[in-house]
Amino acid sequence: MKEKYRKFTKTLLKAAAIIPLFLCLAIAICINVFFSPEKLTPILLNTANQQLNGHIELEKAELTFFSSFPRLGVRLSNGKVVSNVFRDSLFQRQDTLISFKKADVIINPFDFLINNRLNVHLIELDSAQLYAFKAKNGIANWDLTQPDSLQSTDDNTSNPVWNIGEIDVNRIALKNTQLTFDDRETGIFSKLWNLDLTIKAKIKEGYSLLAVNFSNSNLLFWQNNQLMAHDIAMKFNTEIEWESKRKLLSLYDAMININGVSMDAKGTIQLNTLPKTLNIDLSYALHAPSVKKLLHMIPESILKKEEVTAQGEVFVGGTIQGMYGKNQLPAVTLEAKIDKASLKYSQMPYGVDECAAQLSGIIDLNRKKDSYIDLNILRLKGGNTDIFASARVSHLFSDPLLHFHTQSTIDLRTLSEIFPFQNGISLSGILNANMDINCKWSSIQKNDWGRVRTKGKLDLQRVSVNDSIQQFTFTGDALLSFKGDKQLEASAKIVNLQIQSPNLESSISSMTADIQSTLPKDTTQIADVACKVALEKLKTQKDSTRIFCGQSKAKILLGPTSQQMNQPQIDFTLETDTLFYLTAGNSIGLDRAGIRLKAIQSNDTTWMPKGVVGFNKLQIRSTACSLPIQMQKTAVSINGHTIRLHKAAMQVGQSDFSATGEMHNLYQAIRHQQLLQAKLDLTSNYLNCNELIRALSCTQDSATAEKDTTSTGLSLFVIPQNIDFELHTQLNQVDYERTRFEEVNGTIDIHNQAIHLQSLRMKGLGANINTTLVYQAQEKRKGYTGFDFDLSQIDISKLVDFLPSLDTIVPMLRSFEGRVDFHAAAETQLDSCLNIQIPTLRAAIHLKGDSLVLMDGETFAEISKKFLFKNKKRNRIDHISANISVKNGDVTIYPFEIAMDRYRAAIGGTQGLDMNFNYHISILKSPVPFKLGLNITGNLDNMKFRLGKARYKDAVTPVEIHKVDSTIVNMSEQITRRFKKILKRNAHPQTH
Repeated sequence: MKEKYRKFTKTLLKAAAIIPLFLCLAIAICINVFFSPEKLTPILLNTANQQLNGHIELEKAELTFFSSFPRLGVRLSNGKVVSNVFRDSLFQRQDTLISFKKADVIINPFDFLINNRLNVHLIELDSAQLYAFKAKNGIANWDLTQPDSLQSTDDNTSNPVWNIGEIDVNRIALKNTQLTFDDRETGIFSKLWNLDLTIKAKIKEGYSLLAVNFSNSNLLFWQNNQLMAHDIAMKFNTEIEWESKRKLLSLYDAMININGVSMDAKGTIQLNTLPKTLNIDLSYALHAPSVKKLLHMIPESILKKEEVTAQGEVFVGGTIQGMYGKNQLPAVTLEAKIDKASLKYSQMPYGVDECAAQLSGIIDLNRKKDSYIDLNILRLKGGNTDIFASARVSHLFSDPLLHFHTQSTIDLRTLSEIFPFQNGISLSGILNANMDINCKWSSIQKNDWGRVRTKGKLDLQRVSVNDSIQQFTFTGDALLSFKGDKQLEASAKIVNLQIQSPNLESSISSMTADIQSTLPKDTTQIADVACKVALEKLKTQKDSTRIFCGQSKAKILLGPTSQQMNQPQIDFTLETDTLFYLTAGNSIGLDRAGIRLKAIQSNDTTWMPKGVVGFNKLQIRSTACSLPIQMQKTAVSINGHTIRLHKAAMQVGQSDFSATGEMHNLYQAIRHQQLLQAKLDLTSNYLNCNELIRALSCTQDSATAEKDTTSTGLSLFVIPQNIDFELHTQLNQVDYERTRFEEVNGTIDIHNQAIHLQSLRMKGLGANINTTLVYQAQEKRKGYTGFDFDLSQIDISKLVDFLPSLDTIVPMLRSFEGRVDFHAAAETQLDSCLNIQIPTLRAAIHLKGDSLVLMDGETFAEISKKFLFKNKKRNRIDHISANISVKNGDVTIYPFEIAMDRYRAAIGGTQGLDMNFNYHISILKSPVPFKLGLNITGNLDNMKFRLGKARYKDAVTPVEIHKVDSTIVNMSEQITRRFKKILKRNAHPQTH
């Protein structure tokens, strides 16, 4: 019997072990075969998309039974919920309601089957983007219910209805989420970054309870295109009760933390279905208010957290009450009060004997009530410090009106002995203030300073503030006296003022100022303000910008323009012995300068100046040129961004200029590297191009640049990107390499990092020269040039010296003597030393001359020997007209006719840029009764001469010569058109 019982027990245990394994195996098969991600994903998508007024996109959906055992879960990857509420055919940003990287949904199916209760263990979204949008008509993109899905239950009695008695949500979570709320109905736009939200809920019929925990790293809040709040980090946790019958949401024991300040909140929010509004009634207060609490709210970067003894009553709180809906927003009130307070830090010798403050305010975003902030009283007394102040700012959302009063004496040294400032912060000096200020914000916005009513004085005696951690220092003595009850009337005296911070350094040796205003009868008119300033040694440095002003006197008149009485205008006059401006390596220095400007405000931050700047001497240094630019005594007129010059004499190294014309955007070009435009008539007695090119190509070595350079020192130079000049030139003498040119006239265009010489006429090399030239270099390794030279009666030897590359292209030129007319159109790449890169050369050349002499040489000696010339030394050529082309690395000399000695011959051939050539001479007329030909092949080191048949008997007829001339002319025009396109100007400089 016992044996049978043992066997039965073993069998039962085996079955108990096998059945779970069998079930697990069955579930595994179902999950991986019947409900695999490939099969489950389209089923979920089709079902959801049929039920929603929108559609869902998913990369993958998979069941997670084993990882969430005994609960059943679904994991969704890279999903998106797109609303069709507004979407027709054009997709818009507000259509995407939710996008996420990962979502987990875990429920307990057994609890639902057994207890008819929906138990949601987890709903979690990770790295989600939420965009909640409501249009002006009140329709929201989160309303995804199908329009025809709301049907009466009487119409569906045949279908089973799930009756869920209770819903229990263990955790709903958003992690690392970004939320955008765009409500066009109320004009509110808000954005939250790094939002983390956790919700626990228990939902029953007619009653629900939620526990909410929320935090974010930053909040941005706009209302009707006005920035109301930003850089706000929040934390919020509370329990919320929902009564579905009353549609009432109640908050209990809510804790709100804003940028480290904790507040308690409670109240109700009730939903009104018709119209769709929320009735909000909330109150908030500082959590556990005390003087100690307020002190701990001061950032630790300023005050140390040390033991403090404090007494007094503190209250900080307010309400949020009103309707939220279309064109309706609740009003926010604030009240803060400190009464009969005192404090003393244990480690400090002094304490605060008396502290009192009372602050109240209302912010009504509907603008139905006057929004204001009222500091009824602020009193702080301790040691040698006694601070009393009151202020009120009313009409916050229309034209804020400021009233401020203070009567205070602050001993900064004893103040630092009352409060435990952080190490590195030191204070000293006395500040006495007895002031009343009354003004409207519109007066400040419109620069109507004459209507800022100020009375009293502000006296700073040996004041010093130093923060070594933040690297900030302020020292100085100043006395500001205000006398105007009805207008601005003041005097100021500042001595040895210094301000130093990581981004700004400024100092004034001494300054005095007197300000007097006159109020007009017309209240819309800008008040007249006159200010006289005497200044000694102003130094200012911000980032890479430095300004120095020596002993100076200035007069500033502020008033209305003659055209518009409410538009401000400044008349500014300055006399200074030294004025210096440096930014980003570029500098402007003025010696004994006088400035007379009139400036009109074009927008909130920009003033357009007009007037004259005169100086005894000006010097400009630029990173684009190593040579200083000097101007002697002259006056420059300014009109907005335009500077007008009239015979302004400039010296750049050895070169001198006299400029007349206009420049645009000089300040923007120096400060912000914007486009500098100029249209000038330029005259010069002497221009040293070698020195200027060296200065542009060697900007870091000014000493080298100032030397008179020759061709051996020239290198490629880059034109700055922000230069756009149009120059009309009359230059008496110009030196380039070893050649001097005279009477240089024409137009020079500089833009697109290129120089364009347009139809420049000059004398040089003993000839008249007309040229068009383009030079462009965007980096120092390679450049481009195109030119069209037309030289009349130039000596061949000087031509070869001026264009050394001709000796390589046409070696025979070395054997000629005399003068020729020379025309060449060419384009080529340049190397870093301004040398032509022969393989890239494309050229069309025409050479014409009379009475040329073919000089003795190896080639001539061999030719004269072959043809039995009478004169073996020199032979005169009556006329020569030759056409030459260079293309694809080959030089082609088209057949041309010459008459020499007793012969008339045609010469032509080809030459590679490797200096291997194949020339031919056809004898057309000679003492010999038959026509001969001479073939010359090889190179200059190994030439071969062979007699043969004459090839060019018909190549020098008038018809053939005309064809060749046309070919060369067409090629020349093509080359010229192509390189001129580089400098094609789309628009001329505008006059501002």
